[in-house]
Amino acid sequence: MRKSDVIGLVLLAFVAGCRFVTPIADFYSAYCYPLISGGLSLFASVIPFSLEEIVVLGFAAAFIIVLVRAIRRKTGFLRWLGKTARIAMWLVVWLNLGWACNYFRTPLYERMGIQKASYDEKTFSLFLDDYTEALNGTAGHLPAWDKNDLEADIKDFYSTQVSAFGYSKFRRWQHAKAPLINPLYSAVGVLGFMGPFFCESQLNKELLDEQYPFTLAHELAHLAGVTSEAEANYWAYVYCRQSGLPEIRYSGHLALLPYVSASAKANLPEDRYSEWKASLAEKVLEDYTCSHEYWNERRVGIIDKVQQWMMDRFLKSNGVSQGAGDYYGVVEMLMTMDGRE
Repeated sequence: MRKSDVIGLVLLAFVAGCRFVTPIADFYSAYCYPLISGGLSLFASVIPFSLEEIVVLGFAAAFIIVLVRAIRRKTGFLRWLGKTARIAMWLVVWLNLGWACNYFRTPLYERMGIQKASYDEKTFSLFLDDYTEALNGTAGHLPAWDKNDLEADIKDFYSTQVSAFGYSKFRRWQHAKAPLINPLYSAVGVLGFMGPFFCESQLNKELLDEQYPFTLAHELAHLAGVTSEAEANYWAYVYCRQSGLPEIRYSGHLALLPYVSASAKANLPEDRYSEWKASLAEKVLEDYTCSHEYWNERRVGIIDKVQQWMMDRFLKSNGVSQGAGDYYGVVEMLMTMDGRE
């Protein structure tokens, strides 16, 4: 074994400790992740393009090269397996130490000592009425925000308010980037993602104006250390709804519409649900329909299905039992968090 193998195995043991021993994951999130994410993103900040796809392609190429060389040189199976395991070890270590160990920390509700809100039709109806009034009231405002100012405001909001819940503060060099292979993400309807290898927040270059503030806030929540998609939606929405700009508030309300609609359909009588749909402003329905059609035009069916399956498996393998359905938990989280005030 090489010295690097020993180091890799020690780090792999720490990753395993985070996965199976919650206090170790809590230690990682509180003390290790802020330093690691700060260092990785500092390195990435001097390079104008995203490094995440390059890392993934690099690991894929390494696996292929080892296999091809083993075949050409007629290398023994165990020797090929050893080299492949070495590459896999560093992939797992980098992915998890870079960000993914945050999945295994004590969940937010437990850290705060609160219980999930139980469903009550009256409480949900009050939430729905307030949400709908806010959504309709902010529709129709043209975007008047500057992207740099918007990012700085979100980072300030997270660093001063969200960090109090156990998340990392932002560094001045941490900025959102665009993916290198942007058409691929449009083909699967991905508006943004968190890059775990260099802690880079990625935003699809084809985002609609009304989607930009919420999506940026969502991805920056992940950069702060939030792993739950429902919770990232929650913090993004909380940021948007407190903004002084109505177009930013509208971005948050509109982004929440699919999740609110799904909850309303599942929990309300059919006539009440139909009544609620009829109460949505025409501009809201127009924007929602246009957004849906906009991304459907860019989707590629088979790639989209593969991506959804991979995302679902990745989340479930990291302890998110709902998988890709975790996004829809934002309504329950809103009712829980707002109800504690």
